[in-house]
Amino acid sequence: MTPQVKAEQFNAEQVTWPQNVSHEPTLKIGEVLAALNSEFPYLAASKIRYFESQELVEPHRTGSNQRLFSHADVERLRFILIEQRDRYARLPQIKEMLKQLDMGEAKSEHPGKMRIIRETDIHTPRPGTRLRKEELATLTGASIIQIDEFVNAGLLAVDSRGRLTAQAVDIVRYALLLANEGVDFRNLRAVRNSAHSHAVNIVNLLANERAKKSSVARERVIAETGELSTMLTNYYRALLLESIDVELR
Repeated sequence: MTPQVKAEQFNAEQVTWPQNVSHEPTLKIGEVLAALNSEFPYLAASKIRYFESQELVEPHRTGSNQRLFSHADVERLRFILIEQRDRYARLPQIKEMLKQLDMGEAKSEHPGKMRIIRETDIHTPRPGTRLRKEELATLTGASIIQIDEFVNAGLLAVDSRGRLTAQAVDIVRYALLLANEGVDFRNLRAVRNSAHSHAVNIVNLLANERAKKSSVARERVIAETGELSTMLTNYYRALLLESIDVELR
């Protein structure tokens, strides 16, 4: 062990998952971020601290209260982040999954290193990216004229420099598919307006949390908006399928 933790007791009998990776606490939080940066470039220390506050990961604390992580902690964090990104899992679900893995009641699909998305699987830009219309056209196969039509119809939002969000890629793809099936712009715009209205409601629900200035509070808001969005999406899908079922009877 490092000199910082050599004199402190490390309980090897309470080793959490993954058990086949070193649990020796030797990594500072900056080193953890560096280890995960290639897969999660927007990961911040505040998010890791938020996961700690939710008891998803428990870094070692030195006598000076510094956090030290193990390589097992890194893999645990990778598992959490991938479950959020790839499966839209909520934190309570992930916590239960980790609990089962800790107790040996479940097995990971990929022991040690978790599922990694290959570059060839990535079809949309990273969150926060701003796209020019020409870039969006290249990514979606849409023409500039079609993109302008979507902007004029209110289906796409542009900033002061005429750039579009990373989500514009999926918006254009699905809008094109729906338009090709005969869904007109009025219906597409109605869905867009509904989405905006629900987004405002979700943000307002978290107004008190947003007023807090701590980094942990900010990560909590990001996590909770994601979870609420997923629940609302699943609720809408269920309502849509039920309505179609009723209409077809």
